[in-house]
Amino acid sequence: MDTHNHIVPDFTINVALAAVLIAFAFITIMSFIKEPYRQKINALLIAGAGAVYWSGGLGVWEYVFGSLMLFVAYKGLKHYYFIGIGWLLHTGWDILHHLYGNPIVYLEPSSSAGCAVCDPILALWFFFGAPTIWNVLKKPKTITT
Repeated sequence: MDTHNHIVPDFTINVALAAVLIAFAFITIMSFIKEPYRQKINALLIAGAGAVYWSGGLGVWEYVFGSLMLFVAYKGLKHYYFIGIGWLLHTGWDILHHLYGNPIVYLEPSSSAGCAVCDPILALWFFFGAPTIWNVLKKPKTITT
Protein backbone atom coordinates (compact mmCIF):
# COMPACT_ATOMS: atom_id res chain seq x y z
CA MET A 1 0.00 0.00 0.00
CA ASP A 2 1.78 3.09 -1.27
CA THR A 3 0.05 6.06 0.33
CA HIS A 4 2.92 8.49 -0.23
CA ASN A 5 2.39 8.83 -3.99
CA HIS A 6 -1.41 8.87 -3.88
CA ILE A 7 -3.05 12.03 -5.21
CA VAL A 8 -6.41 12.73 -3.56
CA PRO A 9 -8.91 13.53 -6.34
CA ASP A 10 -11.02 16.70 -6.25
CA PHE A 11 -14.50 16.40 -4.81
CA THR A 12 -16.96 18.74 -6.50
CA ILE A 13 -20.60 19.67 -6.05
CA ASN A 14 -21.37 17.81 -9.29
CA VAL A 15 -19.99 14.59 -7.81
CA ALA A 16 -22.12 15.08 -4.68
CA LEU A 17 -25.29 15.86 -6.64
CA ALA A 18 -24.78 12.86 -8.91
CA ALA A 19 -24.34 10.64 -5.84
CA VAL A 20 -27.59 11.90 -4.30
CA LEU A 21 -29.44 11.31 -7.58
CA ILE A 22 -27.99 7.79 -7.79
CA ALA A 23 -29.20 7.06 -4.24
CA PHE A 24 -32.73 8.22 -5.04
CA ALA A 25 -32.74 6.30 -8.32
CA PHE A 26 -31.64 3.17 -6.44
CA ILE A 27 -34.41 3.61 -3.86
CA THR A 28 -36.98 4.16 -6.61
CA ILE A 29 -35.92 1.06 -8.53
CA MET A 30 -35.84 -1.06 -5.37
CA SER A 31 -39.36 0.12 -4.54
CA PHE A 32 -40.62 -1.88 -7.53
CA ILE A 33 -39.38 -5.12 -5.93
CA LYS A 34 -41.81 -6.81 -3.56
CA GLU A 35 -40.91 -8.16 -0.15
CA PRO A 36 -39.22 -10.46 0.84
CA TYR A 37 -37.22 -10.32 -2.39
CA ARG A 38 -36.21 -6.69 -1.83
CA GLN A 39 -34.49 -7.59 1.43
CA LYS A 40 -32.75 -10.65 -0.01
CA ILE A 41 -31.49 -8.79 -3.08
CA ASN A 42 -30.14 -5.96 -0.94
CA ALA A 43 -28.39 -8.38 1.40
CA LEU A 44 -26.67 -9.84 -1.66
CA LEU A 45 -25.75 -6.34 -2.83
CA ILE A 46 -24.08 -5.65 0.53
CA ALA A 47 -22.03 -8.83 0.14
CA GLY A 48 -20.95 -7.62 -3.30
CA ALA A 49 -20.17 -4.14 -1.97
CA GLY A 50 -17.64 -5.75 0.34
CA ALA A 51 -15.79 -7.26 -2.60
CA VAL A 52 -15.98 -4.36 -5.05
CA TYR A 53 -12.67 -2.87 -3.89
CA TRP A 54 -10.60 -6.07 -3.90
CA SER A 55 -7.22 -5.18 -5.38
CA GLY A 56 -8.08 -1.56 -4.65
CA GLY A 57 -4.81 -0.62 -3.03
CA LEU A 58 -5.34 -1.43 0.65
CA GLY A 59 -3.76 -4.88 0.57
CA VAL A 60 -4.95 -7.71 2.78
CA TRP A 61 -7.40 -5.35 4.51
CA GLU A 62 -9.59 -5.58 1.41
CA TYR A 63 -10.25 -9.25 2.23
CA VAL A 64 -10.79 -8.59 5.93
CA PHE A 65 -13.39 -5.96 5.03
CA GLY A 66 -14.98 -8.32 2.48
CA SER A 67 -15.33 -10.99 5.18
CA LEU A 68 -16.95 -8.51 7.56
CA MET A 69 -19.39 -7.47 4.84
CA LEU A 70 -20.30 -11.12 4.19
CA PHE A 71 -21.23 -11.48 7.86
CA VAL A 72 -23.28 -8.26 7.76
CA ALA A 73 -24.99 -9.43 4.55
CA TYR A 74 -25.90 -12.75 6.17
CA LYS A 75 -27.48 -10.90 9.10
CA GLY A 76 -29.17 -8.59 6.59
CA LEU A 77 -31.16 -11.51 5.21
CA LYS A 78 -33.32 -11.26 8.36
CA HIS A 79 -32.91 -7.63 9.48
CA TYR A 80 -32.79 -4.48 7.34
CA TYR A 81 -30.83 -2.84 10.14
CA PHE A 82 -27.75 -4.85 9.18
CA ILE A 83 -28.02 -3.79 5.55
CA GLY A 84 -27.97 -0.19 6.78
CA ILE A 85 -24.90 -0.97 8.88
CA GLY A 86 -23.28 -2.49 5.80
CA TRP A 87 -23.80 0.72 3.81
CA LEU A 88 -22.30 2.77 6.65
CA LEU A 89 -19.29 0.45 6.78
CA HIS A 90 -18.95 0.82 3.03
CA THR A 91 -19.05 4.61 3.45
CA GLY A 92 -15.98 4.43 5.65
CA TRP A 93 -14.27 2.17 3.14
CA ASP A 94 -15.12 4.64 0.35
CA ILE A 95 -13.48 7.46 2.29
CA LEU A 96 -10.34 5.39 2.88
CA HIS A 97 -10.15 4.60 -0.81
CA HIS A 98 -10.68 8.21 -1.79
CA LEU A 99 -7.84 9.29 0.49
CA TYR A 100 -5.42 6.36 0.18
CA GLY A 101 -6.49 3.76 -2.37
CA ASN A 102 -7.89 3.30 -5.84
CA PRO A 103 -11.33 4.64 -6.86
CA ILE A 104 -14.33 2.33 -7.12
CA VAL A 105 -14.73 3.31 -10.80
CA TYR A 106 -11.27 3.38 -12.33
CA LEU A 107 -12.07 6.03 -14.97
CA GLU A 108 -13.67 8.41 -12.44
CA PRO A 109 -11.07 9.37 -9.78
CA SER A 110 -13.63 10.91 -7.40
CA SER A 111 -16.07 7.99 -7.62
CA SER A 112 -15.20 6.70 -4.15
CA ALA A 113 -16.04 10.09 -2.64
CA GLY A 114 -19.32 10.09 -4.55
CA CYS A 115 -20.06 6.61 -3.25
CA ALA A 116 -19.38 7.92 0.28
CA VAL A 117 -22.19 10.46 -0.27
CA CYS A 118 -24.61 7.92 -1.75
CA ASP A 119 -24.15 5.14 0.81
CA PRO A 120 -25.40 6.96 3.97
CA ILE A 121 -28.60 7.91 2.14
CA LEU A 122 -29.14 4.23 1.38
CA ALA A 123 -28.28 3.31 4.97
CA LEU A 124 -30.91 5.71 6.28
CA TRP A 125 -33.53 4.16 4.00
CA PHE A 126 -32.64 0.70 5.30
CA PHE A 127 -32.75 1.86 8.93
CA PHE A 128 -36.36 2.87 8.24
CA GLY A 129 -37.07 -0.66 6.94
CA ALA A 130 -36.64 0.11 3.21
CA PRO A 131 -40.22 1.28 2.68
CA THR A 132 -41.49 1.45 -0.86
CA ILE A 133 -41.73 5.04 -2.05
CA TRP A 134 -45.13 4.25 -3.55
CA ASN A 135 -46.63 4.00 -0.04
CA VAL A 136 -44.98 7.25 0.98
CA LEU A 137 -46.33 9.07 -2.07
CA LYS A 138 -49.89 7.70 -1.73
CA LYS A 139 -52.55 9.92 -0.26
CA PRO A 140 -53.87 8.49 2.99
CA LYS A 141 -57.44 7.28 2.68
CA THR A 142 -59.86 9.15 4.84
CA ILE A 143 -62.62 7.23 6.50
CA THR A 144 -65.96 8.96 6.61
CA THR A 145 -69.00 7.79 8.48
